[in-house]
Amino acid sequence: MIYINKITGIWENYKLIRELSSINGSDVSKTLLDRVMYNAETLPPLGKEYWWFLFFGHDGENPVQFMLLIFRKYGKKMLFNNKEMVFRESGKNKFHAVTAGWVYDGEELRDLGDTNAIVEIQEKKIVSEISGQKMRLSGSFPNYELSVGDLINLETTKGNYLEDKSACGVFLPPFGVGWVDVFSDVDGFVLGKKFKGTAHLQKVVGATIFGPFHWGRIIFQNGSSISFFCLKTGKSSKTYFRESVTFHDVENNKIIRFDNPQLKISKRGNNWAIAGQDNDKTLRIVLETYATKQYDMSGGGGSQVYIVYAITPKEFYLKTEGRMITLEGVGEGVGTFEDAYW
Repeated sequence: MIYINKITGIWENYKLIRELSSINGSDVSKTLLDRVMYNAETLPPLGKEYWWFLFFGHDGENPVQFMLLIFRKYGKKMLFNNKEMVFRESGKNKFHAVTAGWVYDGEELRDLGDTNAIVEIQEKKIVSEISGQKMRLSGSFPNYELSVGDLINLETTKGNYLEDKSACGVFLPPFGVGWVDVFSDVDGFVLGKKFKGTAHLQKVVGATIFGPFHWGRIIFQNGSSISFFCLKTGKSSKTYFRESVTFHDVENNKIIRFDNPQLKISKRGNNWAIAGQDNDKTLRIVLETYATKQYDMSGGGGSQVYIVYAITPKEFYLKTEGRMITLEGVGEGVGTFEDAYW
């Protein structure tokens, strides 16, 4: 019976990834968002599942920014930042996982630690802990509450976004990855200080190897945003595939997507430079890093180095359809850039 339940659970996992892949956009129901966010999937070999919460402030030269992570994978254990983490299930929607996080408070990055914590998913609620501080997410789109002990206490509300929710995926059996995203305004307290900004809540489930990639998202003062992504073949590789660039132009109520952005990404000192070209569209961004956090994962079927950079754009130029959009037009911004490799 246990074996049959396992096979059934894995089949349901693949069904979910296929469903998310078929949407690949913002036409996702609140019911499906809740089903993905508040559920632990049955993981096949190479299976991985994580909840990833990112928050941007909008004030100061180097705005407050912080991230929280819940991560689990198929197998019994792994090394996470050189700490052994075990993965055990204690019944439906109760399991051991890695919890980690950091806060850049406007002056320095504060590490919240790495914990091999018990995670329990209840009715529209996730409860766990990080370094002895109780962590909880509850609610439903677009209104969520997030708390980490007495360090973080936040509420999200619907904001002025061209896409405030989405479901996406890639399904190439026996491999596949599916995810949901929620974008919202957020208000509350972080490390005892008032915080107001933008929230990005994401849940990912998949069956795949660790892979090298770049990802970035920048939010500008006028509410516009840009995100980009690419897989790469190695740490220093300049060969990219599955590339994407999307700009949300709030001022003109328009979404600009690059079909084949031909990205070029390079690091120069403390800056990252991103360029892209697609028919009539041209992109150039220079990002300045003001905080860095690295995570090292190994064991249990693969390894990965994941580095996240808190950034501000120093240059931004997007030309399309005879229009030029510049940093002066959208205003200063804040964001995150990720570099992951084997």
